Amino acid sequence: MKIGEFATCTGLSKDTIRYYEKLDLLHPETINKQREYNEEDIDVINAILKLKQTGFSLQEIKMLFEWSQNTDQNKKLTKEEVQNLLQIKVIFQKKFEQMLQKEDQIKQIKQVLLQADYKMEQLLEKNKR
Repeated sequence: MKIGEFATCTGLSKDTIRYYEKLDLLHPETINKQREYNEEDIDVINAILKLKQTGFSLQEIKMLFEWSQNTDQNKKLTKEEVQNLLQIKVIFQKKFEQMLQKEDQIKQIKQVLLQADYKMEQLLEKNKR
């Protein structure tokens, strides 16, 4: 599909899609000098949007994508690669911890809303008469 249809399908603007390409987050196929997007590209956009919603920056998303795409489990890492990997690991551990904190906050909010709903139901029942 062309960029216009892809934009409609993903709910993103053409400029945002081009920006994601510029950041090397998205890699559409080029046919006759035209970008062609497919289902895989939609999956990438969905992953980007979900990660952004959970607090990841585009730079962090790019690091995650690059790391997950270029990982050879059997490769012997250089000292520099080990240092980079440790930095990435720390970033992702912090993000994970932040998500756990948000999850706790959401649970607390759900409890408050459930209690409020219960009280409203009780009040409505009493005033039905």
